[in-house]
Formats: sequence, structure tokens, C-alpha cells
Amino acid sequence: MNGKTLLSLAVIACTTTAAQAAPEAATNSVLPATERPYTAQQADLPHKRVTYGLCSGPQNADDLPTSPVPVQEDRCSHYQHYEAVSAAPSHGGSCGGYAVAFGPMGDLKTDWKRYTLKALYGEALTEAQCSKARIATVAWGSRCLNDDCSSVRWERIGTPRAKNGSWSGQGRCNLEHSFVDVQHRYKVLNIDVIATLQEGSQTVRKRARASIRAERGNGKCYSTTQPASRTPVQAASQAGATHAPQRQP
Repeated sequence: MNGKTLLSLAVIACTTTAAQAAPEAATNSVLPATERPYTAQQADLPHKRVTYGLCSGPQNADDLPTSPVPVQEDRCSHYQHYEAVSAAPSHGGSCGGYAVAFGPMGDLKTDWKRYTLKALYGEALTEAQCSKARIATVAWGSRCLNDDCSSVRWERIGTPRAKNGSWSGQGRCNLEHSFVDVQHRYKVLNIDVIATLQEGSQTVRKRARASIRAERGNGKCYSTTQPASRTPVQAASQAGATHAPQRQP
């Protein structure tokens, strides 16, 4: 990814191949102003590594939908889903890896208030490789501060995570993590993923995959109430790839 940058969390608090065929993906070189955290000048600032080699702020995306992502329906929800996989190993600059965004160009629904950002390994893994494979990931959102989202603020969603794969009884390597937010509205969502494999004494970057999903209940299903002792974002982050329980709107 081009243009890794330094942007402290304090500043943030104040201020390719798509798996889904319909939306067209855009590279960082043509990233529109509505979808990016940084201007061209800011993107040339020095880089800053933080936890797990991830960056201290959201990165300009490597892939994103540049045409509206269609609304679909499953048993319980209306949803939009965008997914992409890196064409090459998930190398960032001095920090981060492969970043995927979903925003106004993809017609992200800003009033649905149920968002899932998922990081996945982008290559097939054998049983021998599984425990040596690792992802590190962080999620960000440009949160709406008023009704029409004309005022926004970039914030981190949940906590940066890193995990190794575990081999399942179904003959596959389980290696993914989801960030779920059911409390806020966002104009742009962004997830950064580093995928690696331990090969002997070396840690080698591999391809990464990421998906972003927006949804709202269709009124046909209900789920249990979230326990009061944990916020929905905390619950989802701790569970890993599990939606925070909430009554469907």
C-alpha cells in the first residue's frame, strides 16, 4: 500500500480482486477524497508502527467499491457486503498491510447501525502450516456526528488483534477476526490486515483478505438481549467473528 502515514490517535479523536463481482475496485492512486483518511500531502508524512506492526491511524485503502454495492436480503436481514483479497503479499510501508474501505462510492448505508469488518487469511493453508499462519488487524470508522453525516470523526473500532490459525475437525484452518459495531453510524469503514506465515526462522508476508458488511433487520427475526456488563463492540471483539446480540430493528 502506498502512502503509509503518521496520524496520532489523539488527532483522530479530535477531528485486487473483489470477491463480490458487482462493485468495481479502486486503487489508492485514484482514491477519491470522500473515501480516504488523508490528503496526498498527509500521505507523504513519516510512518509510525504500533501494536502488531499495524499503523497508528487508518490507511488509505488498497481496495474499495467504486460503484454502489447492491442491497440483498437473507432470512433475518437486509445487507450490503464487499469483500476483496490482496493481489500480492500484504506489504504496507513501514507499518500496516492490506487496507480495504467501504464508503459513499459504494453507497454504504449510514443509517443501518450494524457493521461487521472481518479480517481473513488470503491463501489456502495446510494442516502443517495452520498454526504457523497469523493475521494482525485493526478496524477504523469515520463516525457520523450529526444526522446527515456532514460532520465525521475517524475512530478506532474495537481493539487491534493478532491471532494464529487453528485446524478444525472439518479439515480447514480457522483464521479470521471480526469487529462488530451496533452503536454508531459511519460514513466510511476501513480495515487493515497483515497476513504472515512462519517459514523456518523467517516470518513471511502473505496475501490477506477482508470484508465489510452493513446490515439492518428485516423484521422477521429476533435475537437475545446483549448482557449489560459488556458493550456490543467489546463483546464482538472478545468473541472473535461473532455478532453482538441485539434485538433486530
